[in-house]
Amino acid sequence: MGKTVLLKCSCCGRENKVEWGREFYVDSLGREHYYNELGNVSDEARKRGISGFWVDKVCKNCGEVMRESRYLEDIADEHEVAWMNFPKVDIVEKCTKCGSKDVMTLYENNNRRG
Repeated sequence: MGKTVLLKCSCCGRENKVEWGREFYVDSLGREHYYNELGNVSDEARKRGISGFWVDKVCKNCGEVMRESRYLEDIADEHEVAWMNFPKVDIVEKCTKCGSKDVMTLYENNNRRG
């Protein structure tokens, strides 16, 4: 299962919801939607399967949050299969707001804490 946290800046108080590994599916119009929202999987989500995972990245320079959509090579209808094939390729390598390359994910942040 993915992880969602609320980050709050200690200087300005700005809050951002940041997610890592949240499954999504793609509808018939090509839009991405939560696969499992609040413990509920819609009929359309079940029918379409897990298309990929959202990985939010946070710029350590300006605090901007960028969403990265990591698509699976093959759509999966089971969580275990999807997670075994989690795409590890980084798409967002620099901040879309300030251009800094000092960006991180929640996973990277948790690993640094030990």
